[in-house]
Amino acid sequence: DVVGRICLIQGSDLYNKNTYSKIIIGLRLHISKMVRLTIWDNETSNFRELNHISTRKTQIVIITSIIPRLHEGKLSLTTTPGSRFYFDTDIDIIQRFQKKNKLLY
Repeated sequence: DVVGRICLIQGSDLYNKNTYSKIIIGLRLHISKMVRLTIWDNETSNFRELNHISTRKTQIVIITSIIPRLHEGKLSLTTTPGSRFYFDTDIDIIQRFQKKNKLLY
């Protein structure tokens, strides 16, 4: 599982949950480290739906069931069919991430 702040979202038709095209997210894991997360297939639909309905002030997310990869010395993450996204600021680990990184909520 990974907890991070979404800094960048790239993809087409980001609010249409019926679209399954790839999404790339810039995810800041802590102050100085950002990784690229690639979302594929049905998981793109799940992310689009949550991104559309979410009323979050900061974009802190928990992502489960991901595949980490090193490519040319850089870490990248890829979703799996079991990946899930959680944006709920009432989740303890999200609150700790916000406090640790001094993010307002």
